Amino acid sequence: MKNKSKIKVMLLALAVFVVGFLQAQTTLMYQNFEASKTSMPAGWSVNVTTQANGGYKFGNTYGTNENSYIPTHTYMADVDDWDNNSGAKAAYDTISSPVINCSSQATVFLSLSFMTWNDDGSEVSTIITSVDGGKTWTTAYTLPDNGGGWSDSNLYNLSSFIGGQANAKVGFTYNNGYQGTTNGYVAIGMGVDNIDVYAPVSYDLGGVTQGQTYLLQSGIPYTFKGTINNYGGTAITSMNMNYSVNSGAPVSVNIPGISGFNPLTTYNWTHSTPFTPAAGMYTIKFWADNLNSGNADQSHKNDTLTAYFMAVDTVVAKKVLFEEGTGQSCVYCMLAGPNIDSVYTKNMANSDAISYHVPIPSSPDYMYSVTNPTTDTRANYYGVYSSGTPDGFLDGSNLYPGALAAPNDYSTPKIAQAAAAGSPFKIKINSCTYNTTTKTFAINADIISHATFAAGLYAQVAIVADSITYSQDYSADDPTCSFAPPIGTSCTGYSYTGAPDYLYPYVLKFPHVAEQMLPNGNGTKLAAFTPSSSQNLNLTWTKNHNWSYQLSKYPYDSSATNHMVVFVQTNSAIAGAGLPAKYVFQSASAVVTNIVGIDEVVNGASFNMFPNPANGNTNMNFSLDQDHNVTIEVYNVLGEKVYVANQGKMGAGEHTITVNTTSFVNGVYTVKLTTDNATTSKELVIQR
Repeated sequence: MKNKSKIKVMLLALAVFVVGFLQAQTTLMYQNFEASKTSMPAGWSVNVTTQANGGYKFGNTYGTNENSYIPTHTYMADVDDWDNNSGAKAAYDTISSPVINCSSQATVFLSLSFMTWNDDGSEVSTIITSVDGGKTWTTAYTLPDNGGGWSDSNLYNLSSFIGGQANAKVGFTYNNGYQGTTNGYVAIGMGVDNIDVYAPVSYDLGGVTQGQTYLLQSGIPYTFKGTINNYGGTAITSMNMNYSVNSGAPVSVNIPGISGFNPLTTYNWTHSTPFTPAAGMYTIKFWADNLNSGNADQSHKNDTLTAYFMAVDTVVAKKVLFEEGTGQSCVYCMLAGPNIDSVYTKNMANSDAISYHVPIPSSPDYMYSVTNPTTDTRANYYGVYSSGTPDGFLDGSNLYPGALAAPNDYSTPKIAQAAAAGSPFKIKINSCTYNTTTKTFAINADIISHATFAAGLYAQVAIVADSITYSQDYSADDPTCSFAPPIGTSCTGYSYTGAPDYLYPYVLKFPHVAEQMLPNGNGTKLAAFTPSSSQNLNLTWTKNHNWSYQLSKYPYDSSATNHMVVFVQTNSAIAGAGLPAKYVFQSASAVVTNIVGIDEVVNGASFNMFPNPANGNTNMNFSLDQDHNVTIEVYNVLGEKVYVANQGKMGAGEHTITVNTTSFVNGVYTVKLTTDNATTSKELVIQR
């Protein structure tokens, strides 16, 4: 197995993730395996004996394979099916607790840390319960796959299973889902730790979240909304929701008539008193009290959420940036390809994308061979070499970009959510050129701030090839047997995916490939900003390589177009604004215009398109020498007009417009840009 990306799962509703969760509770049974360390704790037992992999083991390390992918953990109970199950035999492993007396407790919760890894959709890990001392068992919950990452403080309500029972037990099962074949089948395993069976206090609300982004516009009223969790044993029917601004007096509203807010569930709250900020920085605290008309919260470790906001006089539209660590020889990158391609195509108007190619998993990547100085800097910045590919970053925050049957964190809703934050920065690209005579790329851009920032933000510029296409699959990791002629024949023995034929284009064509960062991968450190101030970027790079890598052996076809992506990023967190490290404030992009010694402008307008060829939408980038009325028209090969967009009067400077080509059939089209004094035409190829 190579390069399994760790899928990060947020567990809501019945299983709730809480950082630093503590409460005054009645502990009925607790086990963290620190006393027994490498042996089974006293009173615990293994109930099923069909353990082809040796069953549960106790310790703080894994076998060679698991140890390469699963993060270090304290002593735990673990099933390592990957390393210990030779011959891929069926395995069903169960460990169970001593008897737990719950006779005087109607409400019983379980807090649990666990690791599961459902590699091919067949493995199942469960929580089981018994009320007759382990003679018979009931499945209470199925644990979600968390891709080998440890997930802590997950809460489960066991009241309906063992509440009021004197002879109760809890257990944990792992079934590798053996499919009756040994053709490359690999199952992974599971681990459990910090097992706490307890009776909660009656009233305990906490884990508050709020949905307002960090950036506010002064003079605009904002209504706060969010979610709060019920960690207590009593259903909540009414409460006060409060917020306090900069340690000021609480602003409180009573919320009556709440229904369904039962133990270990969540409630979506709205505070009916809006907040209207002036320009500045704000620390706002949120909490609930007066539970069920007069009851105090009985645990105060998790009551209050502290959020930070920045209010500015002007909030501008934000263009979101998606960066990806990927590889030519990476089967999981191939699996992510359809989702990445689809999401990017749908969101080209409000997002940019950059792909950094790396040689993971230790196999050749012919794009990396010529871009490694740029790639390594950015890959190390985001920790791609330690976390594996595909590794996605939306505005600097890590997400899993997708796969055939896995959650796709890179999505249109995620982009819309990020864009909704707005930005205190505007990026204006004044020129973006490639001099074919001197082989020099050049960009001139202004970064305009609408807020005060200390020195230390960074401007990054990436030169991006719209596509690199190879003549055949050169990957060392993808299941090439699936793609062997004739396409459509089956491929057996590849347990991870089955590699359907429609994935073939994703091992040939690689979009938005980072070629170079300007002036380098570290970017340009920016001076301090005040509102309405700007700083100029004027950067060049003389091309010192070709895309080819042993061209005669590995032929390729590079797209005729490049574009540049400019973005503003903070390396360190800005706590006062609630901004994490590596946050991307704003991005902008422009097509690279080829010039021969001088800027090429044809009768007041020049334009380019990317991507071209396109398999969905395409971006039109053009520069006006003065104000013009602009119309865009698209004609098919028969001369029929299939698209028209009257843009009205547009100002002098650089513009990018997305042309919706999703209804176009494959073929060659003529795109015309008409201004007040000229019409310029270029060919657009639609190729799906």
